[in-house]
Amino acid sequence: MSVLSENLRYLRAQKNCAQQQVANDLIISRGRYSKYEDGKSEPPLDILKLISQYFEVSIDLLISVDLRFVPLEDRSSGLLQKYLLLMYSGSKK
Repeated sequence: MSVLSENLRYLRAQKNCAQQQVANDLIISRGRYSKYEDGKSEPPLDILKLISQYFEVSIDLLISVDLRFVPLEDRSSGLLQKYLLLMYSGSKK
């Protein structure tokens, strides 16, 4: 499974929602959402943006970091995003 699919499954469980509820809220079919969560399909950018907003997690974290190991308060603080930016840009600042 991809990081994204693991995160979708984890975040949905944290919200205590069924796949159908998430799909309804995103205005997509449950089958389509299920494919994202199972790693059988990748969401297009417009859907990824909706998912990011729905779970209140940035797209970069959603697709690149296993959120099971990131404390809730660090997800929105911006510190993790800055760390990722430095790590992937190769900057030593």
